[in-house]
Amino acid sequence: MISKPHVKSLVQHANPVPDVTVDGLSARARAELADLVGSVETEPRVPARRSSRRGILVAAVACAAAAAVTTVAVFALNDPKEPGGSGGGPMADEPYFGTTAELEDASVLIVRARLGTGHEETTDGLTETVATAQVLATAKGAPAAGGRIELAYTTPGSGPETADLAAGKEYVLLLDELDGNRFTLVNTTQGVYGIEDGHAVPGEDNDVALSAGVLKALRLTS
Repeated sequence: MISKPHVKSLVQHANPVPDVTVDGLSARARAELADLVGSVETEPRVPARRSSRRGILVAAVACAAAAAVTTVAVFALNDPKEPGGSGGGPMADEPYFGTTAELEDASVLIVRARLGTGHEETTDGLTETVATAQVLATAKGAPAAGGRIELAYTTPGSGPETADLAAGKEYVLLLDELDGNRFTLVNTTQGVYGIEDGHAVPGEDNDVALSAGVLKALRLTS
């Protein structure tokens, strides 16, 4: 019977430069040792875990999709026919009134007026046109016919939300009051009705008609 020291010597000289493994024995030494003393139990090697490349790709695609949805949401335009919509650019926030009652109730002043020549003023980086309008008839508020009001509005053509106003023409104006006794349109879509042959004509994006009472006071028909 071979002594244990002799077994150890055989193992050490079996391969002068052994391939080192996790338990310190080469494969050849382990085989020889097994022939002499039986099987040698070693702890199984646990392979290092690697991140799944497919999982990483799936996560990246999901993140990109979420970012795309957010971008679309940020730049989506408002529907001018929805409450709070305006039909302008992504910064639009004008109200849109869905009924005649809502539109007329929101107006402090409703007049038939002839617009005078305006001039541009810039305040806090905002440029707008200020013009005097001669009141021809009043349906709500003051002043009476013959009076004048000062109207401030976004200069036509200067942005996505401008009313089609021109000096010398008559309009039905639905107005809100500003500081300094100035007035402004309740919105650029519904704050102005053109006048043609005695009729109040809404703008292209306005499907709300004026009430019979307002039209009568302004000596107009729908």
